[in-house]
Amino acid sequence: MLEELIEFGHGKSNPIKFFSADEILKTTNNFSASNRVSRLFYPFKWYSGENENHPMILIRNGISWWNGRRVDLVCRDIAVSSMVSGHKNFLKLVGCCLESQFPDLVYHGVKKHFKLEISEQPWKRRMKIAEDIATALAYLHTAFPRPLVYRILSHWNILLDEDGVAKLTDFSHCVSIPEGETFVRVDRAAEGLYSFLDDNYLSSGVVSEKTDVFAFGMFIGLTFLLGSEDFLEHHLGGEEEESEGGGSDIDYEFDSKMKRHARNLLSTLKEDRRIEEIADPEMGQISEEERCQMKAFLKLSRRCIGPGEEVPTMVEVAKELKKIQRSLNI
Repeated sequence: MLEELIEFGHGKSNPIKFFSADEILKTTNNFSASNRVSRLFYPFKWYSGENENHPMILIRNGISWWNGRRVDLVCRDIAVSSMVSGHKNFLKLVGCCLESQFPDLVYHGVKKHFKLEISEQPWKRRMKIAEDIATALAYLHTAFPRPLVYRILSHWNILLDEDGVAKLTDFSHCVSIPEGETFVRVDRAAEGLYSFLDDNYLSSGVVSEKTDVFAFGMFIGLTFLLGSEDFLEHHLGGEEEESEGGGSDIDYEFDSKMKRHARNLLSTLKEDRRIEEIADPEMGQISEEERCQMKAFLKLSRRCIGPGEEVPTMVEVAKELKKIQRSLNI
């Protein structure tokens, strides 16, 4: 834990509160159903509570996810969470509990949080959520001496607060790029990621800032524009199905069937087709103003997943999304 805090804190350990197992049990009334936050979702269980120092806190319990998985992943999640807590597009980490069999993360929970349901969001909201996530990724890439690459972007890892602000969660697979380098090579076999992965990563395990840019381009094009957020759930199971040992029946490997499906959707993004033919029907009738905005949005998505030399940075992506919204006075 300390090694991860120091590594991702670039030589300085980030102070966080360590809760005892008894404190967590007391706060959640022994993880009672009445404290369970049902509007949040698998693979974690979420509980609300309070103690003498915090009028409302949010506890993320990993019993259904961490069983049988590497402990260093949750330590990394805690370490990175402690670094980004001050930014509006991340949950504010209060502390953690490492005494239990499955580590618990404790967040500032004054505002209510909800899982991201793309189908429920009108186009205007989808644009703002996309900008929030781009801003979060840009912060990871630029705010620290060594860029952090997120790697596992999906709608499962995005929460919305009661004001509609999107927050990126789960940093267990973040990697830090060494100073003076533009990429780092990782052991893909040890990770088992579920995400939108570029060919450079799939073929050689090379992770760079472009890994996140590609994933973001795929993500916004397929989920926000096409409305295909369910394709990962369709192939991975998506529902909470726990075995007797507390584990999950979900296989996190990005298998060949999923990759083929993703590539088919990717070809849809790259083809010159009318917006009306590919836009998510859940959004209803599209106005002329929205159609123009969607065309610009699709163009940006294509740039993110296009040839390497033409790929924008996440800072540029966030600025472009803001520009698209402002230019059309939405």
